[in-house]
Amino acid sequence: MLATRVARHTAGWLVIVAVWQSLASFGLISSFLFPSPMELIDATMDLLLDGSLVRHVAASMERVLTGFGIAVLVGIPLGVLLGWFRWVSDVLLPVIEALRPIPPIAWTPIAILWFGIGNAPSYFLVFIGAVFPIFVNSFAAVRNVDRTQINAALCLGAGPGLLIRDVLVPAALPVIFPGLRIGLSVGWMCVVAAELIAAQSGLGYMIQQSRVLMQTRYVVSGMVTIGVIGFAMSEAMGLLERRLMPWQQRSTA
Repeated sequence: MLATRVARHTAGWLVIVAVWQSLASFGLISSFLFPSPMELIDATMDLLLDGSLVRHVAASMERVLTGFGIAVLVGIPLGVLLGWFRWVSDVLLPVIEALRPIPPIAWTPIAILWFGIGNAPSYFLVFIGAVFPIFVNSFAAVRNVDRTQINAALCLGAGPGLLIRDVLVPAALPVIFPGLRIGLSVGWMCVVAAELIAAQSGLGYMIQQSRVLMQTRYVVSGMVTIGVIGFAMSEAMGLLERRLMPWQQRSTA
């Protein structure tokens, strides 16, 4: 079963790579503008051997995980708070809904003004990109928790803290986790965009420097690396979701 699933997941990529390499081999696409898969493998090996790819990946990962961690610490409690207390929602939700449509990249100039050049603007932009999906899913999850569960807990004498910790949050996790996955993906995109403008390291910075030097194969190699890491992070979040909510997996089996 696992082998069949892996085969299905890789079949599409094998076809794309085969067609891509064939077009490059017959000279139908420019190797300068769009390097072939074999050229990308050589470029990636060069970056690995000189250590630059590992250094830039580590810098980007540190930024995205820090910003995402802050977004989790803010987004989930804020979503639970506004979802549970109606009066708090009435006060704060209009402000949040006004800020939410602003694209994270639009915050870049003010992030540079506030924090300068370095890691801090990247942390901030990742936070801005990730916090709203996390908040929205957390808010919706708490608002849609089955009232029967809440009433049962209240009848058994559960206080506010116990009710939120042992009833609301576990019941809301199946909706919260998709928000976490979306937030992580958006945060990953934001950190690369931030590094194109306001950083001296990271995959975005590497791509920008390669573009300036007209090293297209390193540009595309960096793009492929971004995609692979983004896919790996999404899969890791899925694995964490299955570990924390085994009952959800059994109910859909």
